[in-house]
Amino acid sequence: MKTWDEIANQVAKVERKCKEWETDPETPVVDFELQETRAISQKLDRAWSELHDTVCGPDIDPEAYKLVMALDAWIDEVDRFRDSMSANPGGTDELWKSWANVLTYAKKKPVAKMLEGISYLTRVQKCSPAQIAKIYEWKDEFGQPDTRKVLAAIESGNDDPTVSPHWKREVKATSELWEARTSRLRQKKREPQKEITSDRPVIAPESLDTLLEQNVPSRQIARMKNIDQQTVIDYAREIGSIVDGQTPPPTMNAEQHLSKLRQAENIKLEAAREHSKEQQSKNSLSDGPDTYQQLGNYKEQVRQMAFDNCTKQEILQGLKPQYPDKCKPGSVAQIMAAMDREVGASQE
Repeated sequence: MKTWDEIANQVAKVERKCKEWETDPETPVVDFELQETRAISQKLDRAWSELHDTVCGPDIDPEAYKLVMALDAWIDEVDRFRDSMSANPGGTDELWKSWANVLTYAKKKPVAKMLEGISYLTRVQKCSPAQIAKIYEWKDEFGQPDTRKVLAAIESGNDDPTVSPHWKREVKATSELWEARTSRLRQKKREPQKEITSDRPVIAPESLDTLLEQNVPSRQIARMKNIDQQTVIDYAREIGSIVDGQTPPPTMNAEQHLSKLRQAENIKLEAAREHSKEQQSKNSLSDGPDTYQQLGNYKEQVRQMAFDNCTKQEILQGLKPQYPDKCKPGSVAQIMAAMDREVGASQE
């Protein structure tokens, strides 16, 4: 059973991590609303999760009920912050207010409120039997202060410490809230598959490149894209992008990295050569009008294809294998523009 002391110690440890995060030079700094902002680090985020994991079960000492329920409210704000696409990377105001509430419960151990003894109230405080009955909340069958019970206690000399009725009501209300929490936990355990299959994650439409350019923290990108955080960091490393305020260190030395790039480039070049050969082969085998090879030169072929309502992209694809140096977007566009001018002049 988790006691209040154990949980309060865990809270104190996380609070120290929060203070360290505020001054840690390794804390990622990102741009948010035109200002540099210290983003929640992986280290601090992990500490938050570990703290709440320790109190997820129902086996908690009643003294710690209020502290644990404050932690529940706080982790809800943490989850909302993690799922948000526009929240301050350093944590929302609601998150930090909830954390301050947790600290309040963790700094003062709950102690039962006791009432002064009847002899003390009569001799020192000079309270009347009616006043004492009100303090003890003793009432007769008519709902009035039960002075007879007070006089009987005075005569018997009974002066045992008495727990405050207000404290008893507070404990009862807390126990009812705790029972409701326990019921919710049981419900979640009974229907895990239903939750998983019915609630599909919403994937953010922005690309990884766009999110990295916007300096969104890797943890937040991972949640937005429903992928592992390490995948985001690896991708940033691969494209040479900054993530969490720094460039991820390479996983291979410079020579290995250069070799990998060259290999990838060679594969692309080989694929381009194969494609070019296939196009040339198709053009050489075809003797129909689509090849336009019977025309005199490059310019005439472009003009004829344009007359046949071929698009600029189709012209480029058809003539690039035959004229790899001449056939370029700018060249085709100039010839087609000249044709448009000729048509316009003939219509005047």
